[in-house]
Amino acid sequence: MEYVSVADAAQSLRVSSRRVRQLLQDGSLRGQRIGGRWLIARNELERRLQASPPPGRPLSPASAWHVLAALSEDHEELSRLPPPLRSRVRSRAARLRRQPPDAVAKEWRSTLRRRAAVCEFYAHPSVLADLLNDPKVVRSGISAAHDHGADLMVVGGAEGYVRARHLPAVAKRYALSPAAAPEANVRLHTVDTGADWLFRRRVAPAAVVAADLLDRDEPRDRTAGAKLAASL
Repeated sequence: MEYVSVADAAQSLRVSSRRVRQLLQDGSLRGQRIGGRWLIARNELERRLQASPPPGRPLSPASAWHVLAALSEDHEELSRLPPPLRSRVRSRAARLRRQPPDAVAKEWRSTLRRRAAVCEFYAHPSVLADLLNDPKVVRSGISAAHDHGADLMVVGGAEGYVRARHLPAVAKRYALSPAAAPEANVRLHTVDTGADWLFRRRVAPAAVVAADLLDRDEPRDRTAGAKLAASL
C-alpha cells in the first residue's frame, strides 16, 4: 500500500496543507496518524478526488457530540449545558430523528461528520478481541451493532473510539499497521475533546453506532445504520 504525506495530498487536491489536516481531523479524508505525522493512502486520495463532498454544513465536533448525547438520551451530559444551548441541541436531535428513510444517511453523515477522525489499520486477527476489550477503546460501529439489535454480524473486524492522545499507545500495544481497504480490519475513531460522556461507556450508544455504520462504504452496513437511526 502506497502512502503520501500531507504536502503531497495538498498538491493533488489543489488545497493547502492546512485544509488537508482539517479534512483529516473531521473525518472527510481518512488517514493514519503515526508519531504525530499524518499519512494518507493513495487509493483514499483517489477516492476523495472522485467523490463530491456531502451536502449541508457539518456541526463542530463539540456540537456533534452534544447532539449525539441528546439522541442517546444522556440526561446527565445534557444537564451540564446552559438551557439555551440544551434547547438548540434537542431541536437538532429532533430534526435528525424526523428524517425520512431516504434522507437519513445523507443528513446524518453531513451533520455529524466532524465528530471524529478515522484511522484504519491491519491487526492480526488474534488480537482483535483484546483490542475491543481494552479499557481505552469504546466498541462501536460493526463491533457494537449487534448489541443494539441491528441485523448485522461482522466477524474478523473491529471498530471503536479512542482518545487521540491514546492512539499511539493502543497502536503499539496491538501492533496495528496503517492500512486501507480492503486490507484494513480495524477502524478507530479518534476524538480530541467533546466526548467525555462516551468514554464513560464500554459500548457506544445506538445513535453513535448508527452514525458510524452510515459512514461506512459497504451497503449492508449503511442499511443497518439507517434502520438503527430510524429506531431511535
